[in-house]
Order: sequence, then structure tokens, then C-alpha cells
Amino acid sequence: MIAIRDKAEIIERLGADPLGNVVLLKHLQAFPQHTRALQRLSPAGTATLVLLDTAASDYDRKTYPTAAHAALLRSDDTALTEALLDELPIDGGVVFKLGSTAEHDAVHPRYPLVRKTSFLSFTSPERVGDHDGVLVASSATNAMYALYRTQDHERDWLSPLLADGRAFTCVVGSRDEPLSVCLAFESYGNVWEIGGVVTRPDQRGRGLGARVVAAALDQLKRRGLLARYQVHEDNVASIRLAQSLDMKPLLRLSHYLHER
Repeated sequence: MIAIRDKAEIIERLGADPLGNVVLLKHLQAFPQHTRALQRLSPAGTATLVLLDTAASDYDRKTYPTAAHAALLRSDDTALTEALLDELPIDGGVVFKLGSTAEHDAVHPRYPLVRKTSFLSFTSPERVGDHDGVLVASSATNAMYALYRTQDHERDWLSPLLADGRAFTCVVGSRDEPLSVCLAFESYGNVWEIGGVVTRPDQRGRGLGARVVAAALDQLKRRGLLARYQVHEDNVASIRLAQSLDMKPLLRLSHYLHER
């Protein structure tokens, strides 16, 4: 078994499959001073653990106030997973973010887990659906920002990304009177995330959300980028939207809390 602790080397290795490892890579990029990475290699496979100080993450700090650490794990071998668990800190609770039943079954005997929630990710379909009448732009209006805000995408976060070319917007209707919007932004490298899908309440049921997402998918394809579309497991409408566009399931990331 080979142990790797150098974060730069681990990031380089994870980057060989940026879409499959996007969750780990995104955390390492977003919180460089508050994460550490560990990896174990053997002929049987590879296991990677990313540990995040939850105090640095607004979402984790608010959602899991009893957890001092978030442990993101990707592994294809139980023995390697168990070796990584020896590296977990002993102070405070841990929220585990796991992508498979095998990972859960390796962790649970040592750290009894309580399931909290789950997020589903999809990626690009073979063919992009109809997106006639959708405007793709590198800016947003006040009216568009107001819709994005309902999905917790604030202007202070989005505006710099748009200015740097690391995001774009999609809107149907007019920019000053948008009927439906979404946005795409850089997640890690050539993986971009589609989010902020909002349709005005009086315009729902017309397929407008699918049209703006289809436009974002088309734009990403044109740029040679990989798409990630993430939804909460309870968001039935967003899951159906992804399915209606024949998007491919990518991963399910489930959150489990262990309180010490």
C-alpha cells in the first residue's frame, strides 16, 4: 500500500478524472487553507479522503453545527477505505459525504452514521433539447439577479465570475422581464456546474426551465466543457427536468452525520 499526503500530487491525480472527482476537487480548490488530502494506493484500487474544517464552509457550518470536520471520500477498495479512516481527527463530530454503499458500509462499523440528505448529479446528454428563444450572455440584469437570489446565488458571488469569463447566464423572455433563468459557472477546470434554475411562478408548467438548461448545455458543448447538474434528492421537479433532457446520472452524494 502506498500512502500519498502531498496535496498538489493528489490534486494532479484526481484531475485525471475531473468529472468523477469534481466534488473532491471543488472542495480542495474552494478551501485551500482549510482542507487536507490523503490518498492510499494498492493493486486493488485507490482511495482518497479530503478533510474540510466545517468552520470555513457556510453550508456545512449552518447545516451540521455539531460537526467539526467534513470527510469526503472516494474509494474503490474497502481495505484502503479503512486505512484512511485511521487518519480521521478525534476532535468533534464528522459529516461524511459518501458516493457509494460500499463506502458507507466501510465507515459505519467504526463511525455509526445517521443519514441526513443526498444530492444527485447529472451530466451532459448525447443530444441537447430545444432552446429556441433563449439568450446566452456574460452579464445579468437586476431582474435576473433577483431570480438567482431565490436559489441563494448572490450578486456579490456571481458578478465577479461573469466579469472574469468564468460564468454565463441564460434567460428566456427579456433580460429586464425574465420568465426563466439559469446560469453556468466554473466548478473545477473544464467542469462547469449548471444552477440557479428559476422560473417565475406564473410561467411554470411551460417547459421554460428545460429550455434554459438546454441552452446552457449547448453552450458548454460548444466550448468543449463538461457539465454537472446537481439537485437535492427532494427536488422532484429538477430531477424530472434532467430526465426530460436525457441527462446522464453522474453520482449520488449522501451526507451522514457522526456525532462523537
